[in-house]
Formats: sequence, structure tokens, C-alpha cells
Amino acid sequence: MKQTVNVVTKFVFTILLFVILYAYAMFQGGFVSWFLFYGMLPFLLYMLGVLLYPISNWNIDRTLSKYMFQSGDTLAVDVHIERKFPFPLYYCVIEEYVPETLNRVGTKSEGYQYMGNPDELRKAKRIKRVAFPWFKRSIHFHYEFPYLPRGEHHFHSIRVKTGDFFGFVSKQAYYTVPGRVLVYPHRRGVSMTKRVNSFDEGAAPSYSQTKRDTTVVTGVREYAPGDRFSWIDWKTSAKKNAMMTKEFEQQKSSDVLLVLDATEGVGEKRLAFEGSVELTASIIESYKRRESQLAFLVLGSEHKFFPFTKDRTQYDGMNQYLSKIEPVGKTTFAESLLKQQQGLPNHLIVMVVSRSLTPSLKTSLVRLKEKHARVVFFYIEAKEHITSEQRQLLRELGVSGVVVNVLSESEMTQAKFEVST
Repeated sequence: MKQTVNVVTKFVFTILLFVILYAYAMFQGGFVSWFLFYGMLPFLLYMLGVLLYPISNWNIDRTLSKYMFQSGDTLAVDVHIERKFPFPLYYCVIEEYVPETLNRVGTKSEGYQYMGNPDELRKAKRIKRVAFPWFKRSIHFHYEFPYLPRGEHHFHSIRVKTGDFFGFVSKQAYYTVPGRVLVYPHRRGVSMTKRVNSFDEGAAPSYSQTKRDTTVVTGVREYAPGDRFSWIDWKTSAKKNAMMTKEFEQQKSSDVLLVLDATEGVGEKRLAFEGSVELTASIIESYKRRESQLAFLVLGSEHKFFPFTKDRTQYDGMNQYLSKIEPVGKTTFAESLLKQQQGLPNHLIVMVVSRSLTPSLKTSLVRLKEKHARVVFFYIEAKEHITSEQRQLLRELGVSGVVVNVLSESEMTQAKFEVST
């Protein structure tokens, strides 16, 4: 409605200008007045032509270079316009309405240097291109979106604008041209070192005893400090006249449960969340080539569970889910983790990826360690944001037998993840 009123107003203005010039030439007479009238006449007719020429019935297509990317890649876009009548247009402006989700800068490893200030990677994108088609029926525009951020991005509208030479008359039309791209998290290699603990700079690793299956006896050995009283083999001790202890088969569980914290934190740090998603996707990718079975659990506004599998199709489903995940959910991660561990089988290798650390989460991880063979905690946070209280919690987790990995800017900007498991 507003656009129609605008066109009618400009049409009336053009006609009124034509009448004024004609009346001036008629009543004034002379060469100058008629020269002014005839000199302005082509421009007035062109203005009327632009006003009457329809631009809302053009055919517009948007072609995307491809539909699936990894974070940090570049999307190339081609917009092709076809019009039926070749009316001479002096200029044509096309404007792409960029989705809000593309106003973040997608990162690869080098982008995590801004973990302490993620707003540095938030930039509003505006795509506007100009062409001078004149009589051409086909108009082509090309532009690119570099550094795509992770997520699902939907394109909707394109605005086309044209006008006369002097800008007195302008017209615009909006076209709905749907498009969709899916950007997966960037995946890197993961180097896993078998080590019980690695939690703070300069801190020594601490080791915990491996859980044993006390139902399967594999032999006897001499008593050593730390052995339980119930493990003593009294018959053998009496025969050898020395304290002998039963040797049990150690439990060897290779099934891995990967848990991602997708809850909404206070003062959400966007880049730390992207890092946790990238690490999770990289671990999932590394387990495609291993014999161990991997299960994946996401704790956020909804609890999403992918069961233990070696099926590559399910691994692809995990990555597709990670491409769209956002940090939402009011329940704390510590509460969600505590509730979920009750239904899990015993003696798993549990890997927990989070960008927060609280006393309640530390308690949940320690309880998790009491039930499972190994618990590995990945804590992703900017170095300057790690408080002395959190460093103390990390040390306490290490003493409790939880394997701790702190990934700040220096670790996240490496070509591959180097972690302890």
C-alpha cells in the first residue's frame, strides 16, 4: 500500500512538472523557454516510463555454490534476473537480506584467539550490488559470504531497486527466493594421550587404581600396601608362610560415552561454546576409525541421546545434530548430568565437554567417577576468565581421579587437539 501511494505521488509530480514546463513555454514564448521544455521532455518521458514499467514480475533465481559446508568456508552466490521486456534501465540495485545467523564470523583454529572477547567475531553483513543493464534482458550478480559460521542458515528475500538518471523517480520490488545452507562444525585431528590427569600448568599428574572385577581370580601375589583385607588368600598364605593376595582380572571397558554441555550459561560466551562443539565433533570423527563403540549425549533444553554404535550413518547423524545445536535450557548442566548418570551402564569411559565449572558440577563428576572406569573432563574457557576458585576445583577433580583437560586460547588455536584421556 505504501509503495503504491509512493508511485502515484511521483507520477503526479512528473505530470505536474510536465504541465509547468509546457505552460511556461506557451506563455513565455521564445527560444529559451521552448528549448528548456524540449530539453527536459526526454527525461520526463523516461521518468514516466520508469514509473509505468513493472519490475515485480521478473524471474529471479539464486544459485548457491553448494549446500553443505564446514565452519570457516566460503559460500559463493549467483543471482540471475530475467525480464521479458528490455526497457532501458540506467541502473539496477540488488540487496540480499542476510540471515541474522550469518552475522557471526565462522572460525577455524586461528579464530579462538578471541575467546576472551567473542564480540570481535560478530560483524553485521550487508550485501548490495549495482549493475547497469540498459536493454539487457538478463542481469547477473555474484557475491560471496566468507567465514561461514556453524549452523543452519535460511535465505528468504531479495530487494530489487531501479530509477531514473537523477534519482527523482525510484521503484523497488521484493522477491521471496528461498535458500538453505548447512554448516557443520570444523573438525580437526585429535591426539589422545593415555594419562590419568592433566589439569593445570605445572601440576603433577595423579593416578588412581584401576577398578577390578573381584569375581574372576587370575592368580596370587605377595601382599602389597593398599591391598584390601578381603583380597588375602589365607590358604596360600599358610602354605608359603607369607601374606599372599589374590590377583583379579582388571576390567577393560572400551565403550565411550561422550557428553556435551548445551545448557545456557550466565553471561554466555559464544566462542567457548563453538569450541566445545568443535571438540565434540572432532572426537566423534576420530572414533569413526576406532573399534570402540561411542554413544553421544547432549544435555540442554532437551536431552538428545545417540546410543552406542559403530554405524557410520549414526556418526553422520551426530554431526548433523551438532551443526544446528544452540545453547539453551534453564536447568544447570550439573543437575542434568547427575540425573542422567543413574540410567547409564557401569564401567564406561565417560568424556564430558563443558565451558563451565562450578562446585556442583565438580560433585557430579566425582560421583560419575565412582561408577565408571574413567572420567575425562574437557574444560573450554578463555585463560583470563579462569578464576582461582575454578583452578582449585580443577585440582580437586584431579586428586579425585578425574582426567582434566583445560583448553584455552593456546590449545584451541593448534592445528589439532592434543588431549589426555
